[in-house]
Amino acid sequence: MLKLSNLKKSFGGVKAVNNCTFHVDKGKITALIGPNGSGKTTLFNLVFGVLKADSGKIIFDKNELTNLSIQKISNLGISRIFQQSRLFDNLTIKENMLLAFDNEDTKLFKSIFGLNKTTK
Repeated sequence: MLKLSNLKKSFGGVKAVNNCTFHVDKGKITALIGPNGSGKTTLFNLVFGVLKADSGKIIFDKNELTNLSIQKISNLGISRIFQQSRLFDNLTIKENMLLAFDNEDTKLFKSIFGLNKTTK
C-alpha cells in the first residue's frame, strides 16, 4: 500500500503540492490526473525521492519513504518509468536496459535472458 499524508512541497511562494492525502491499496491500479502545472510530476518526484517534502509523510508497505534517498527507495522496490524513453544512441538495447539495474539486479537480468559474464 502507498499512503501519502498531508504532503507539502513549495517552490518559493508557489505551493506545488499542498496537503495531499491519499492511499493506493495493494493490487489496485490508480490514476492521477490533472491539468499542466497541477503538481502531478512534483508529487511523483516526492514519492521517488527526487525531491524532498517540506512536510507530510509518504508510507509504502509500512516503510516511511519521506525524505529517503532515491537509492533507498529503489531498494524497497519502488521505481518509475518515463512516458518518453531516452536511450543512449551509442549503446545497445541490452546495455540501455542494464543501466537501470544495480549489481544484484544485473545478475537476475542475465539469468533471465541466459546471458553469462562474458556476454557483451
